[in-house]
Amino acid sequence: MALWRGSAYAGFLALAVGCVLLLDPQLPSLALRSLWSSLQLAPAPPGPGSPEGRLAAAWDALIVLPARRWRRVAVGVNACVDVVLSGVKLLQALGRSPGNGKDHTILHSTNDLEEAFVHFMGKGAAAERFFSDKEAFHDIAQIASELPGAQHYVGGNAALIGQKFATNSDLKQVFPAVTSLGLNEQELLFLSQAASGPHSSLSSWNGVPDVGMVSDILFWILKEHGRSKGRASDLTRIHFHTLVYHILATVDGHWANQLAAVAAGARVAGTQACATEAIDANRVSLRAPHEFMTSHSEVGSRIVINPNEPVAEWRREGISFHFTPVLVCKDPIRTVGLGDAISAEGLFYSEVRPHS
Repeated sequence: MALWRGSAYAGFLALAVGCVLLLDPQLPSLALRSLWSSLQLAPAPPGPGSPEGRLAAAWDALIVLPARRWRRVAVGVNACVDVVLSGVKLLQALGRSPGNGKDHTILHSTNDLEEAFVHFMGKGAAAERFFSDKEAFHDIAQIASELPGAQHYVGGNAALIGQKFATNSDLKQVFPAVTSLGLNEQELLFLSQAASGPHSSLSSWNGVPDVGMVSDILFWILKEHGRSKGRASDLTRIHFHTLVYHILATVDGHWANQLAAVAAGARVAGTQACATEAIDANRVSLRAPHEFMTSHSEVGSRIVINPNEPVAEWRREGISFHFTPVLVCKDPIRTVGLGDAISAEGLFYSEVRPHS
């Protein structure tokens, strides 16, 4: 999430491919296998004594409210209605049948939509693309909305984050500057590529994003573009989230309660995807790397994850990192807006330290 000086509005056609893959059991199993093949840890037997159960219990002990509660919260102004349904059924209703996949920067037709859908379905990834033809987009949206089984939800980053905060806070004012960002793996790599940052030669992540590489990019963003004595930037916090783990990176001295914040963000990923009030160890799977290096740009340290102490910490030149696995929902019910819920939940449990 970004706390911006101004406001902006953009319309996107969301290809929620990751959600669609798992919502429709008739999709080819090959696409699912390609998504999970890179996840090296097999799920352990579920239950209170399983790694999933122990990790969830450890989260519950770690997640405590910050000493200083939020008084002002900044969100953008965009809002929409999300229609969640089977992508295959939508293509069939549009008279299309899945063929060859191809990415399109801008969608101009139903053919472009079909090709982009197949392209990202094969990668097991979600994507957003602008649809240039207003009338064609309206027709597609109308057909999608009226299909049997279509579900309607509040959508748009601002509306979803605002809705999440509304359940925890009664004040909705706007910060005047950017202080915090929420990024997924595609957004993080794009940012590094755009500014020739660390590991920008990568065209895409190969399966699960490497923790050390992600850590290098987060460090670079805060070190080169974050707040410092000689820089006007207010950016001091980044919450990175991907399917199987989260990292919260903060400039020292500006934030507190980071253990609770990163754990809360990861916990809501499991509960919202599974549509449960609390983590159900029978319905989630621990698929994060069992061990990893904290950096590839310099000599990092090796960290081994313990489900009983699920938040790992390390520091690098005045920047603190907090890592925790995600308990991935085996049979997700709702993943639309999940990134926004993660960012809002993590930010809600974060504590800003006052500075003169």
